[in-house]
Amino acid sequence: MTEFIDRATLEGSLPELIDDTELFVRKNTRAAAKVIDFERINIPEYPYAAIREAVANAVAHRDYSFSSAVVRVMIFDDRVEVESPGRLPKGVDIKHLEGRHVPRNETIAQLLYDIGYIEKFGTGIRRMREEMRAHGLQEPLFREDGEFFKVTFYGPGEKILDLAKPQRGVDLKEMGLNDRQIEALRLMINEKQIFTNRRYRNVFKVTNKTAATDLNFLVKKGMAQVKGRGRSVEYLAK
Repeated sequence: MTEFIDRATLEGSLPELIDDTELFVRKNTRAAAKVIDFERINIPEYPYAAIREAVANAVAHRDYSFSSAVVRVMIFDDRVEVESPGRLPKGVDIKHLEGRHVPRNETIAQLLYDIGYIEKFGTGIRRMREEMRAHGLQEPLFREDGEFFKVTFYGPGEKILDLAKPQRGVDLKEMGLNDRQIEALRLMINEKQIFTNRRYRNVFKVTNKTAATDLNFLVKKGMAQVKGRGRSVEYLAK
């Protein structure tokens, strides 16, 4: 909490704050990729829908009389925390959050519901839990911390590639990649290998023209990137 890689103070309407917070989280969390069978799987570190739901709930249900405090979203190496001023409203407790709808700010909650920024009243907690489970992560932790309510989303750590299983990927065959290109992409992404034209020819036993065509097609489709120039050109995963 004493060193920041990035930080932002957001201002604007409530919908703008929710949108801008999601963009900030996307920018400051990791993404990975993996080739499984004939699909490229793009893997975000967190399910953004769950974090967005927490932020929407925070601005809708925070204690606005606590004017000296703000909603904070904090991104750590292993977790994301959404902190909202104010304890739970009367009639709600930590053990019975799901399905309860006791709005502290009914007008704000109704507005966000009307414009589609929150789902049916009382379903937010369930949606966050379902999104995290579907992403292969543990359910979020809900707790009161002094005069604040906090939601903690624990990330995958170094096991981000294990999240590939529940994700729907891009069908590489449908994109027009042949078997050589799919295998080359698998080696680039999964095993961090780098190809040159010569290495591609040697691995797949093809001509110089075929190697160049295959590799340039991967670049054109946004699957690979070029590094260097001339004879030192290398191709690596994008």
